[in-house]
Amino acid sequence: MRLNRLICIAAIIGSGIFASYYGGNAVYALFYLTILIPLIAFLYTVYVYFRFRLYQEIGSHLITKGEWNDYSFVIANEDFITYRNIKVKFLSDKSTIEAANQVTEYCLLPNEKEKLQTRIKCHYRGEYYVGVNQVEITDFLNLFTITYPMASKLKAFVLPRVVQLEQLAIAPPQNDVKNPTRFSNDAQEELDTEMRKYYPGDSRKRIHWKATARMGELISRKYQYIPKAQTVVFMDLVKIKDEELKVVGYEDKIIESVLAVVNYYAKRNIASHIIYEQNGLKSFPISSNDDFDVFYKACVNLRFEAVLPVFELINARLGQAEEGVFYVVVTHILSKELYLEALKVLACQNSISIIFISDDVSDDTRELVNSMKLSGIGIYQIMSKDEIADILSQ
Repeated sequence: MRLNRLICIAAIIGSGIFASYYGGNAVYALFYLTILIPLIAFLYTVYVYFRFRLYQEIGSHLITKGEWNDYSFVIANEDFITYRNIKVKFLSDKSTIEAANQVTEYCLLPNEKEKLQTRIKCHYRGEYYVGVNQVEITDFLNLFTITYPMASKLKAFVLPRVVQLEQLAIAPPQNDVKNPTRFSNDAQEELDTEMRKYYPGDSRKRIHWKATARMGELISRKYQYIPKAQTVVFMDLVKIKDEELKVVGYEDKIIESVLAVVNYYAKRNIASHIIYEQNGLKSFPISSNDDFDVFYKACVNLRFEAVLPVFELINARLGQAEEGVFYVVVTHILSKELYLEALKVLACQNSISIIFISDDVSDDTRELVNSMKLSGIGIYQIMSKDEIADILSQ
């Protein structure tokens, strides 16, 4: 292209010099022609841009991260002239199109079209453009290449993955049934020491036969109800500062870790709460698969713009003076303030596990992690290369 431009410039200069020395209609016609040719070439690129047709379609605009979806692409020449050197550039930073190069060049004869029927996979959660990014059009003399952004881009709404867990290793161990302090997630009934008179409808299994023989009337044991241990999941949506794609990866792992935990409980009909800050404090109870589906679909619009750090969310919850609650904190920041709040959680007869999403392995971070472990705080670090299920299930 550079050589063609140099030849064109040399032709214009040469014909101009020739016309200034010799004159005449033919000489000036040649001079004007050398000026007109690059102008025509430029107008050709503009004409092709407005006349060529490009169609693209995705199987569903609401898709799941990491799953292949149908994608079709058609570029057509519906005109009477040939379209030469049309380069189509696809977006590749957040998605992958199967069997397609990042840049594909087309030359279309009149009434000709090229079609690509393939699949597309999105690598990150969120709302962003996929498919064709821009089009480069080069004229027939290779003098000009003009890049045009797509006027109408294809937008995908990508939901995060739901990581299925067979077991949740971060949960506190179930204590012995004789221990009155319980962290089990199963609702149970337990014999009490008190007794009362038998009422019609009472189970015969509850009759205290020795007391009945001694007192001469039917006596029933009283039962007390041991509720399910409550699980509260805190999701840290404070802005992450790092490289763009790394930030998106951290954000996905935070949301997917939260989903993995609450989905684990929802599949077992165990209630949980998700607490986060998004334009105010939000509390989302999940007691069934339907509740989980509602929250899951809302995850595509979650923004990491929280003002309150996660330790303040924990502090606000501790004001309810609960006992026997399992706290799960999913964050990308470890701080002394979070450490102190976690100690308060333990002091209130609750348990806590922290899921730390970060590649930070500095000395300060390792020291803080070790201090937390020694204090009885469960802490699990998930790095960029790690699979969530491997860490949460071990």
